[in-house]
Amino acid sequence: MKKLLVFISMLSVVMLAAQSRQSLLSAALKNSNANDSAFFLRDSVLSHISYDAEADSILLDDAKRQNLITQADLVFMTAQLKAYKPHTWTADSIPHAQIVPSAQTPSAAASFKKSVKAWSAYFKTHQSGYYDVSGPVFSKDGTMAIVYVSFQCGANCGNGGATLYKFDKGAWMPVKNLSAWAKQPH
Repeated sequence: MKKLLVFISMLSVVMLAAQSRQSLLSAALKNSNANDSAFFLRDSVLSHISYDAEADSILLDDAKRQNLITQADLVFMTAQLKAYKPHTWTADSIPHAQIVPSAQTPSAAASFKKSVKAWSAYFKTHQSGYYDVSGPVFSKDGTMAIVYVSFQCGANCGNGGATLYKFDKGAWMPVKNLSAWAKQPH
């Protein structure tokens, strides 16, 4: 009987964590103006908050310097980023998302001319740009998290950034934008 109670308790914690993660990702997408009814989401989960480990380290150090996170949070969050295992978003990962396979999305490393051509081909299949979303990086106590979201919509179109969220009164609320960018026309 004790084993059953322990198992049920652990299962409840896992289910709450999954619901919390899903509600965080929904809040991050809503904060990024994703449509509530449907939007395109690239299948690959971004492995870093800011695309590379060095930028992530600077971002976390800045958050610590601003007293947004503690030293223990910084260490805990860094460990999560280092332990990242590549995976993909699925249709049930984020409500209302329509998954776009990475093979169908234009390469960010392409030249401008190739990028324009790739985006033209992409828009023949899809009616809208797509979102890229990182996996959330949680504080040590689980009440704070950082999520990176970007919207890719063309060779000269897109925006994104990392935002710090706090779980308060049953919901994830944005606290501060930690980084932001927007593509500028040539």
